[in-house]
Amino acid sequence: GASTITAEAIAALVSGELIGDGKTTVSGVAPLDRAGAGHLSILSSGKYAPMMATTKAGVVLVDPEFRDAAGAPRARIIVKQPLEKLLSLLPRLYPPESLAPGVAATARIAKGAILGHGVSIGEYAIIGSNAKLGEGVVIGPHSVVGDHVSIGDNARLWPGVTIYSGATLGARTMIHSGARIGCDGFGYVFRDGAHQKIPHVGRCIIGDDVEIGANTTID
Repeated sequence: GASTITAEAIAALVSGELIGDGKTTVSGVAPLDRAGAGHLSILSSGKYAPMMATTKAGVVLVDPEFRDAAGAPRARIIVKQPLEKLLSLLPRLYPPESLAPGVAATARIAKGAILGHGVSIGEYAIIGSNAKLGEGVVIGPHSVVGDHVSIGDNARLWPGVTIYSGATLGARTMIHSGARIGCDGFGYVFRDGAHQKIPHVGRCIIGDDVEIGANTTID
């Protein structure tokens, strides 16, 4: 699903100095030692300079310190902080997937749930009663959104995420597969010869722009 871009266009995007064939095209990213003719790579550290001599990369972003490093890529672009510039190019090379809005036939939406404009709800997902999903929210297959949960605009739940009742997720949050948000904590009191579980009556609040990794639990 990668896009194709020319060395000339890359140089313009990163405001770099182009040396070589500006018509060279790349459609992927790879390190110097594994890159092919269709790959963009970088040289930003002296320890990788020997790889430049044998790389097959089509285009290399090169720190000015190594502008004359041995090697023969079809194009090299001299630019400060090549890694930072590479990060800015990745969305151009690998455009994020665009999910069509809609609710899968196997999803279950409870009474009182509010769905914002452009939401996408996957197969077998469950949305609890009075839950509120903002605009552009994506709920992955087999995910569970509990009662009274609030999810901000453009948040994404990957498959198999569970959000316990009452939790709040901010805008643009991203929660990866298997995560559990809002579970009970581990509070007990030893009383009358036994461990008594403390009722957990609070809720879990996640702010804006938070990314939560796979299989994480936040209690």
